[in-house]
Amino acid sequence: MKRADVSRFLKGRQRVQNIVWPVILLHMLNHVISGAKPVLYPAILDEFGLSYAQLGLLRSAATLAAGLPQLFVGFLRRWVSGRVLIGVGNLVNAVMNVAVALTRGFLQFLGFTILGGIGSSTQHPVGASIVSANTDDATKGRMLGLNQSIPSLAFAFTPVIAVALLTQMGWRSALGVLALPALLLSTILLLFIRGSPVAEATTRDALSWDTLKSSFRNRNVLAISLLRSAMAFRMGVRTFLPLYFIDGLGFTSETSSVLYAILLFGGVVGPFFWGYMSDRVNRKPLIIGIMIASSLSYFALTYVTALWPLVILLFVIGFLVQTVIVQSVLSDSVDRRQLDQIFGLYFTIGFTIASFSSIIFGYIIELYGFTWGFTYIAAVTGISLVPALFIQEPRSLDPSSAPRVGRTS
Repeated sequence: MKRADVSRFLKGRQRVQNIVWPVILLHMLNHVISGAKPVLYPAILDEFGLSYAQLGLLRSAATLAAGLPQLFVGFLRRWVSGRVLIGVGNLVNAVMNVAVALTRGFLQFLGFTILGGIGSSTQHPVGASIVSANTDDATKGRMLGLNQSIPSLAFAFTPVIAVALLTQMGWRSALGVLALPALLLSTILLLFIRGSPVAEATTRDALSWDTLKSSFRNRNVLAISLLRSAMAFRMGVRTFLPLYFIDGLGFTSETSSVLYAILLFGGVVGPFFWGYMSDRVNRKPLIIGIMIASSLSYFALTYVTALWPLVILLFVIGFLVQTVIVQSVLSDSVDRRQLDQIFGLYFTIGFTIASFSSIIFGYIIELYGFTWGFTYIAAVTGISLVPALFIQEPRSLDPSSAPRVGRTS
């Protein structure tokens, strides 16, 4: 078959359809890969003879590789569509993780992990942009909530699957098997799915330093960027919670895993609920209320030690998710053509600072204990309230009122 015939064959099978669901599913499969690795790390450490310091280097490098490029992936929208960026990024991530499963040394492992992280960097900014731009305003909060809830569900069930695969076939085959669904779906997205004109469009305004600087004159962009910066200092705290349940409270590893699963389940339900609420009521009070409740909940961890009250508290902590509401406000505050760049900035801030937040929290609990650690997290959340107070609602629930803040046609 000639190349032109192949091109027509593929084009004929690329149907224009709702691209939002494939993007959300790829986000989930991205989390399947990353969510499995903590379960596989003990076997990886044993095989390569790695120290905890080397594991820390690996995790920091992977976080930076996935986070720092997110500001710049929008630049590629000058030449390729969002659908292609999502597809190629997830394809690279999947292939690199298959390569990780075939490595024979730590440096190869580190190199392929970094390349996979760079590939996955397209998912959050471009994915959030596609979901936002291809969803009606009336349901935007719910869809952004699903874009967070469904991937969070992957974090909840993937460790169980990863443990089963690990015991049956070892960490290499387990990682390869878990990477295959993302490889398959990203290939299907590239070859057989075509999105709306918004998802397929390219733009010369994809990344402009002048536009990025001027966006900070937008009150919401500045306030949310500061809020994201402050909140990023508490990211990574959940990694230490199973350790706290066992070493701090004396629970068994089985009970610890159940408690952690309850926390994760709250993170599955919360984003969709708050996204649903954000479609119906003003979002600024929701953001402030969630952050106050979250701060108090983390502080309560220093006092709640009995099992059943702790179960309730952990579900509440997981449930109190303000990010989906913040993303909804952000998407309504800027021109649609700038969504890739603005979401890239938003996620870059979070991932980059988060790569250091675990080190800070670990240092605090090492020197002063978990009580001061949870107090620190509560204080960080409280400080984040300051920029939240300056957020303006860019959307009006009354159709006859003024146009959105910072939005151009």
